[in-house]
Amino acid sequence: MSHEKENKHFQDKAGLKSEKVEEGKPGSPGPGTLTDEPGSRSSIQTVAKPAGPSGVPEVLPVSTKQSIANFLSRPTEGVQALVGGYIGGLVPRLKYDSKSQSEEQEEPANTEQAIIARVSIDNRTRALVQALRRTADPKLCITRVEELTFHLLEFPEGKGVAVKERIIPYLLRLRQVKDETLQAAVREILALIGYVDPVKGRGIRILTIDGGGTRGVVALQTLRKLVELTQKPVHQLFDYICGVSTGAVLAFMLGLFHMPLDECEELYRKLGSDVFSQNVIVGTVKMSWSHAFYDSQTWEKILKDRMGSALMIETARDPACPKVAAVSTIVNRGITPKAFVFRNYGHFPGINSHYLGGCQYKMWQAIRASSAAPGYFAEYALGNDLHQDGGLLLNNPSALAMHECKCLWPDVPLECIVSLGTGRYESDVKNTTTYTSLKTKLSNVINSATDTEEVHIMLDGLLPPDTYFRFNPVMCENIPLDESRNEKLDQLQLEGLKYIERNEQKMKKLAKILSQEKTTLQKINDWIKLKTDMYEGLPFFSKL
Repeated sequence: MSHEKENKHFQDKAGLKSEKVEEGKPGSPGPGTLTDEPGSRSSIQTVAKPAGPSGVPEVLPVSTKQSIANFLSRPTEGVQALVGGYIGGLVPRLKYDSKSQSEEQEEPANTEQAIIARVSIDNRTRALVQALRRTADPKLCITRVEELTFHLLEFPEGKGVAVKERIIPYLLRLRQVKDETLQAAVREILALIGYVDPVKGRGIRILTIDGGGTRGVVALQTLRKLVELTQKPVHQLFDYICGVSTGAVLAFMLGLFHMPLDECEELYRKLGSDVFSQNVIVGTVKMSWSHAFYDSQTWEKILKDRMGSALMIETARDPACPKVAAVSTIVNRGITPKAFVFRNYGHFPGINSHYLGGCQYKMWQAIRASSAAPGYFAEYALGNDLHQDGGLLLNNPSALAMHECKCLWPDVPLECIVSLGTGRYESDVKNTTTYTSLKTKLSNVINSATDTEEVHIMLDGLLPPDTYFRFNPVMCENIPLDESRNEKLDQLQLEGLKYIERNEQKMKKLAKILSQEKTTLQKINDWIKLKTDMYEGLPFFSKL
């Protein structure tokens, strides 16, 4: 009995002490709760141990490891300041949003500014369209059309608003005015918006020219024979002309400047002698610090002198000018290089090409970017993009050209595609080496990247018969792309002519296809479509 009374007395005494503590600190936290007060007794957590033999529970401190774990498990600012930078990534509860409050406040502000900017662009587009529609004077119309063109070049997202404002029917009617300057301005803005006229023949006709430096002389021989058989210049034979590197030079000469083939070849040879002339020692030194054997500044100066400062889209002012494109490779957008298309046209709102590109660049910039072959010329910085030779990705641009044409004329069938190579060299020499040098390995990588025959094999197997025509002679000598000696260029010309003689029947078949005129039904359909577009799809017979 005395032992039980002693235990009861001890428990009552402990209860009184706890009541006094609670009365003295009514707001004190309970066990296991952290506090910032320096005198707080609860900063060390305690647990009750089961009663011993005497029946009195023993109070023991929790282990240091358990206390630290509980401390770290609470995502307070103190914890983050202490260990957030060291072990925060290891403790899931310590992870917190890395965005500061100021950044969170800036995001809605930036979004709001973007919305305001887009609304401003749309309102500006509507105002320019309405101002143009209210103008009756042809001279003032030219100014209004050019203002709208500059606006859409700077803000391409405004094209959709312009189309919704029914600008295309008005422009088509405006194109009927007997004023050449006004007609040219209207053709430019229609090309920028993405409106296209009907194709020249019974279907889409495409010409593509591979890269290959001065070996482009070979492609010129094929074109010379084609012009001879059809009695038409190149720019009148095709709806779309696309080139890579030296092929882009030829595409611009023939498609944009409408140069005769004799003059084109003469200029081509002169460009080769002017550009690919370099002292070996000087070129080697330049290669070591600029990765370019030849003088890129000289090449740029020649391009500026020959092509001026005209934009790609400005070539659409010429009614005889086909759609023309040059291809380069962008090497600073992500890990994988990407093809970039310099166009003299735009895509209709809502139609997106798989390939990057634009029409707001100068013609000489397009050639400079497309011909920036690594090791020969320095890469070309244009805006925020870094361009290299288009042949690094698409030395045979036939597939790209087909895709672009389907974006322009989605409902028109493909009549023919003519793909011109610059000659290939195939060696039958076999060796038994079991090891290749670093130079050989790099050469194999470059040859694989610039290969043109894989695209040819694919298209030849997929396209219908008498649709795809590829001309790429096998050369008896591996002539480099920077060859500028006249005797070697004459050799290229001779081999190209011999190849054409061996494939004369193929050339005649192609010339026959390119000479076909549209059927009467196709001409009627084109006329109906034009009138429907001019009068917004309404019955137009009363308007005639």
